[in-house]
Amino acid sequence: MSMKLAALAAASLLFAGCSAERGSSPNRTAQETLLISVAADRAAEALAAQVPANLTAWIDASGFSAEDQAYGLAAIQDALLRHGVRLVAERNKADAVILPRAGMLSTYEKSTLVGIPSLPSPVAPGVMMPSLSFYSQNVAKGSAKFAASVYDPRTGKLIVSTDPAYGFSRQNNGTVLFFFTWHKNDMGVDFSENPPKVEARK
Repeated sequence: MSMKLAALAAASLLFAGCSAERGSSPNRTAQETLLISVAADRAAEALAAQVPANLTAWIDASGFSAEDQAYGLAAIQDALLRHGVRLVAERNKADAVILPRAGMLSTYEKSTLVGIPSLPSPVAPGVMMPSLSFYSQNVAKGSAKFAASVYDPRTGKLIVSTDPAYGFSRQNNGTVLFFFTWHKNDMGVDFSENPPKVEARK
């Protein structure tokens, strides 16, 4: 009986140091999606700054292909509107056609760990034992590249061909000596707060 109690106590201690973690139900985590959307916003702003203001324009989305196509196009439309471009829903009412394209809209991630990585528990399938980090760092970057051709819909004459417009975002999380952690990003969101603290848009 005492042997069974001892085994039960040992298992309880083992489970106390284990964790089962699920980052996100969708294909992308919330922070990964935020990295991409912030990069898209910044690239869209850089793109819109190159388009002449006071145009009445129709957007041709046929050349814009990306996994996050809907958000990228919406970000470009918003930036154009804020820069004084008037958008119309019909091509025949426009004095310019804007043909945007996406060369990049993705993330890059790199992890460094000095210690013992998270491993499956030998006694509880599906449960992960926590990693032991003397030093760990996770760096994630969002990147976007947009460009556009603007032309007269009646003559087909080019009005402007923009230079590539880039947008980037960055997040850096890490741990030193098991307990000392940091969370930094350039997206205006502090994930160490609960709920996350969001800076006002300037």
